[in-house]
Amino acid sequence: MLWRGCVLRVGVIGMSFKTAQLNLLEEIAKGAQYLLGQKSIFFKHPTIVLSTCNRTEIYFSAIDLAEAQGDILTFLRLYSDNVFEHKLYSYFGIDAFTHLCRVTCGLDSAILAETEIQRQVKIAYQKSAQNLILPECLHYVFQKSLKIAKDIRHQFVLGKKNMTLYGTLWKIAKDVLEDVRKKRILLLGYSEINRGFASFLIHKGIRQFSLCTTNPDEIRLDCVLIFGRDLLETWQDFDLIVCATKSEKYLIEGKGRGNLIFDLSVPRNVNPVIEQATLLNIEQIHQIIEMEQKKRGLCLSESEAFLEKSVLHSAQIYRNKIEKKSSLVY
Repeated sequence: MLWRGCVLRVGVIGMSFKTAQLNLLEEIAKGAQYLLGQKSIFFKHPTIVLSTCNRTEIYFSAIDLAEAQGDILTFLRLYSDNVFEHKLYSYFGIDAFTHLCRVTCGLDSAILAETEIQRQVKIAYQKSAQNLILPECLHYVFQKSLKIAKDIRHQFVLGKKNMTLYGTLWKIAKDVLEDVRKKRILLLGYSEINRGFASFLIHKGIRQFSLCTTNPDEIRLDCVLIFGRDLLETWQDFDLIVCATKSEKYLIEGKGRGNLIFDLSVPRNVNPVIEQATLLNIEQIHQIIEMEQKKRGLCLSESEAFLEKSVLHSAQIYRNKIEKKSSLVY
């Protein structure tokens, strides 16, 4: 029997590639940025914001979760002129905990069991913990979700035979450009995604490519690189461009020369009406991955059952802990 008690006073409001189109996802992502870092101390509820190219989720805690949900919706409406409530999903208590575990495990990702999301969840939690005094329940669900995700990865073979983001980009690039190794490659932004793709390229034997970044001192890649902000002015000279950085405005627009461009950023880095270039955004790449995964007939029942059992066990431990504290008070 599922326990649906309210001792876990946590909730989540989110929007992902599964529920909304890219333009709306961009608006919500921009709004949620104002709950990140030190700016979050001015919001009345403690929050943890998980913002990736696939989703934007705001985890929160309050005595009255419904009231907190309303306050977050009011806040997000300031940053969108569109009606978006029907594109959001919300969970409370143990349902929010279960959702967080599925996200952290990669079971809710476009790429099944991707490993990057686990790191992103950890970073989102650590950033909020540095700026806010988080309640015990938020600490508990994030720490436990990371533990459960680790257990699932160790016990079940997930994602090892599935398409990865980098493998998908590589396959598309080979189909469009043929011999990728002879093409000029530009990575726009020194983000975690581009660092991973740079390592992927090195593994494929490509050791010469360009990186456009505003922080060249942070580069820690063991390969030959040309880097600098001025590369944006000559982006048309590159055959393959992978965009994965944060920007409030388009970084690439105008007319290309038959370039292949992957825009993995939310908000987007590339003007979608760009001419004479093949442009694929993160939403379109998700669709390609989803079609491939359906072909493979993925079986997730064992890992899903383990996750549900682990969540219920962890929630019961927390409930017993809270009830013990309450009895000591009286």
